[in-house]
Amino acid sequence: MAAVRAESVLTPLLVDPSGQFHRHYNRESFPFEHELGNHPLFELENLVELARRTPGWEHYWANGPVGVGTGWGDGTGQRYSLPDTIRNIADNNSIVIMKHTEQDSVFGPVLQEFLATIVGLAGEQMRADVVLGETLILVTSPNRITPYHFDAEVNFLTQVRGDKWFHVFDRKGEPHVSDEELETYFAGDISSGVYRPEREHEATVYDLRAGYGVHVPVATPHWVQNKDNVSVAISVNYDLRSMYRLMQVYRVNRRLRRLGWRPTPPGVSGWRDGIKLTAGSATAGFRSLLQRRPAARAFGVWKPRS
Repeated sequence: MAAVRAESVLTPLLVDPSGQFHRHYNRESFPFEHELGNHPLFELENLVELARRTPGWEHYWANGPVGVGTGWGDGTGQRYSLPDTIRNIADNNSIVIMKHTEQDSVFGPVLQEFLATIVGLAGEQMRADVVLGETLILVTSPNRITPYHFDAEVNFLTQVRGDKWFHVFDRKGEPHVSDEELETYFAGDISSGVYRPEREHEATVYDLRAGYGVHVPVATPHWVQNKDNVSVAISVNYDLRSMYRLMQVYRVNRRLRRLGWRPTPPGVSGWRDGIKLTAGSATAGFRSLLQRRPAARAFGVWKPRS
């Protein structure tokens, strides 16, 4: 399992002289360089103030040890307050995920510029597919593990402070995520991904340092081992029209599987996918998304300019 060190390939803010954003976007992981490394905006005291400003934004945090295969519910019962968790992050073995941060009055201008820059580099293939963008700020304790999981959004994980080992299971060879896991995920179980340690050698492991990032395509499994430092990172996410369609097919397939059928996976049969999309409108995914984003309802959503 060889480590991949993200070499300097980009210059501020984000530029892409080799065209990798366009070539590899949502196909395979790749490292990139950015200018937000050790930016003073992301110092802990500013993040504590962000937590205090946005108490109703459904931020996630968990205290206490976890493993690679741990579900997202572990450590979210009895816990410290969010500001206290961030303030003492060096000593409390915790993870914090602050959501909708592109909507904040202080962080928003920088983060919205970052959202727009990535879309510009990836080009029309991305711009035409993006429904909305969101940035999450992730704060983790020294040596903390972020459990194995995958996401419905296309992601650009951007390291701002500290460093970590970032394990990504690209779409090569035998799939790492089963159709049943995806069906369960889109039914609402965000911990549906099953970590298989016997396949760990298939991961690409990025030595991720401040000032670098890694692109993670949709539904690509990954997990993180923080090094002996406090880590601050930005998860730059985009919801895609193409994923809403896949989500709808997986949801119909789950209902069929529970009735005893063996449904055809998405992409195998165009006419079957069409029937499933008709059975439940793909726009339902967007309505569902907005229903679970209180900040989006309150402040609107970030969208790329046409």
